[in-house]
Amino acid sequence: MASGSEIDQLLEALKDWQKAVNQLTKKKVPLPAAEAQLAQAQQAVLAHLADEAIADKIDKLIYKAIANDHSAEVVRETLIKDGASLITIELKTVHPLSVSQHDLELLIKHFLTTPDHDQPLTSSDELQSVFRQLSETIAQAYPATQPLSRKPKKRRRRDLAMGTLQTALGLGLLAGNTQMEPTVAGASYILGGNALLAALANLVGRLPTTQVSID
Repeated sequence: MASGSEIDQLLEALKDWQKAVNQLTKKKVPLPAAEAQLAQAQQAVLAHLADEAIADKIDKLIYKAIANDHSAEVVRETLIKDGASLITIELKTVHPLSVSQHDLELLIKHFLTTPDHDQPLTSSDELQSVFRQLSETIAQAYPATQPLSRKPKKRRRRDLAMGTLQTALGLGLLAGNTQMEPTVAGASYILGGNALLAALANLVGRLPTTQVSID
């Protein structure tokens, strides 16, 4: 069984991955060096996700959430009515990732204003595949913004920054909440899984939005 320390190590690897993505935006860092650092960070995250104990924990969370019929609509209603309580819990579980409350609130706001899915992911294997695809897309997309003029570059990099946050925090919510009680873990599965799906869409274009009031 994956221990808390093993999950923490995964979250710390995700934090290193985020830092490596940020290096792609630094003019003082040679592109080949930044790309090599990101590739290394990606492999570290994938190695943790492939760990049998961690994969088993993630699979159990996903299977329980699906079996208990956790729905995106219920999570949406909970966030609108009492988002502060869930935010407090989630920040504690992803603490090693060093995300801010603002980052989590941004992720939640995006969840509340975009299409969502009741079963965003079905297994740890699928999670590995999604992360690999997102990381490789980000690695290719940042250098591709260099020739763009100022406004298109700014817009595309804003989308990439959002996609990076959704990738790291979405995966972090799924992993960090494998040790929580079923209700909270189910909400994390919905929120984290949909963040990853939104990242896939965000990196290839904007999602259509439905306005929802946020108290």
